[in-house]
Amino acid sequence: MEAASLPGAVDGEARDLQELLRENEALRKELSAVLANALENEVTWRHFAAIERVLFRTRDMERLIDDLLREIKERFQTGLLVLFLSYSEVLDRLFQGEPQMSRETASGTWISPLDGQSAQELFGPALKPVLFSSPKNGYPPLLSHSGDTLRSGALIPLKIGDILFGALLLGSPDPFRYDPEDGTDLLEQLGINISLSMDNCLTYEKVRDFAVKDPLTGFLNFFQIHTILEKEFRKARRSGGALSVLVVDLNFVQDWDESGSGMEVLQHAARLLEDILPGDQCFMGRYGSDEFLIVLPGVPEEEAREVIPYISTTMRKSPYREGNTATLITTAIGVGAIDQSARGAQDLVDAACAELYAVKLRHAPVAEQDKKATGNGKKQS
Repeated sequence: MEAASLPGAVDGEARDLQELLRENEALRKELSAVLANALENEVTWRHFAAIERVLFRTRDMERLIDDLLREIKERFQTGLLVLFLSYSEVLDRLFQGEPQMSRETASGTWISPLDGQSAQELFGPALKPVLFSSPKNGYPPLLSHSGDTLRSGALIPLKIGDILFGALLLGSPDPFRYDPEDGTDLLEQLGINISLSMDNCLTYEKVRDFAVKDPLTGFLNFFQIHTILEKEFRKARRSGGALSVLVVDLNFVQDWDESGSGMEVLQHAARLLEDILPGDQCFMGRYGSDEFLIVLPGVPEEEAREVIPYISTTMRKSPYREGNTATLITTAIGVGAIDQSARGAQDLVDAACAELYAVKLRHAPVAEQDKKATGNGKKQS
């Protein structure tokens, strides 16, 4: 009886062993999947941490968006990256009066205006991130004609409080890169952080805009003229347009401080500059105690140089008069213009200042003669 049952017992043990081996293999695969998922999550977390560092290191809206899109493109290797903007204050500052049309900032990277209602329709009432895959759940509204660059993707709402800034689209040509069943907590937090950074930029720029004018001349102050130059530089780089700057140094021959007639002479010179240069075609700011920085969008270097003799002649022929005394005003002017070697807006100012200092050195003997001839810069009318 025992001998007869032995083959069956052996078969049963073999089946048990095979079952254990199968379970062990399944557990090994499951453990490998868990470890791979954990590793992928850690890499993703590091990507998000790097992006957050970008978000909170700048208060300038244009720079924030440029750096953000570049970092996301590099970190996530997206086939299509689109920043949809629907909040009017962001659109006004980013497009600065230009037609609000979609523009490609880099290969496969776009900034696109989107009305508020359409932005709401992307997410529905929940306003939560949406993951989609063309084979599994199709495309969200407005995205059904994006071509081969978008076979799956993540749509992230950019929202804090009652403000919907827009949406961020991470798209991939791989239909299985984004799975509708994956979690979206990290994506939601990313959207909140981007929105917070945009709100911080707006708040900072609003506060800054309350103090944009130099109280003495009425021109833009030092900070604001540099901000405008930065924006015009970016705009010229994008469009391939011209941009020039003038640094105008005023010389009243005698030294002076900001008291008495010194301030009045500077105000007089500022009014002369306003008469010479149309305010709707340039930006003028006070660059130093007796220096002005003039930003000329769309003006090439040759045209900017044509203005120099006119400024110098007008200043010299229009002294500041106080009673029977006239204070002569002479100028030294340098020009800087955008070209392929200019890496930033400051390069234009540096070029103009270098030329300005060279001009002052060449004309130093003439200035000394004027000083002696006019009695320390003043003459009797």
